[in-house]
Amino acid sequence: MKLNVMTGVLLGCGLLSAAPPTCVVDTLANYIALGAQGCTLDGDVFANFSFSVTSSIAATTITANQIIVTPQIIVPTTAVLKFSGPWKAAAGQTLDTVIQYTIVPPPVSDPTTTPAPWELDLSLGGAHIGGIIGSVTVNETTNVGNLTVFERCADVCQIEPTASLKFAPVSVILVSDHVSISGGNGGASLTDFSAALNRCPLCV
Repeated sequence: MKLNVMTGVLLGCGLLSAAPPTCVVDTLANYIALGAQGCTLDGDVFANFSFSVTSSIAATTITANQIIVTPQIIVPTTAVLKFSGPWKAAAGQTLDTVIQYTIVPPPVSDPTTTPAPWELDLSLGGAHIGGIIGSVTVNETTNVGNLTVFERCADVCQIEPTASLKFAPVSVILVSDHVSISGGNGGASLTDFSAALNRCPLCV
């Protein structure tokens, strides 16, 4: 899946005229309303949020007002956004949503040295599959690499609840989180997932 980042996002990130507010618990709709200014969490600026949804005919849909964003900081330098919402698909139905945003970390303190790697982390929250067939998947596509977590059943169930990716520090990270629910033969749902940026994975 390609990242659909509008022209000017990078300029909007780099030319903020005022200090963005601190990220707080709020709806995704209100995070979208922050626009290019965004909000700060542990020194990182999260901005340019957008949301899209597609579903099969007659499937229950979901809105940005129903998704709650909970920012968290894990000492020393991990910024986490937890997305909670009623993602669900009945038997034979599907639901797909995409949450996009940008992350602008603080500048690397000494660009003359080789910086330590950073890390993206993705965690699957409360996933439920009601029958022997169905799936709950979160794919995170970024400009530094991709991650996937899932629970899927096709007679036999498989689960990959966490994923991580180390990468060289960059000035901006473009993130697209694609939640895909397939109801299979007994329905499926997801209550939450978490995405994190750890700027010092060697510090722990």
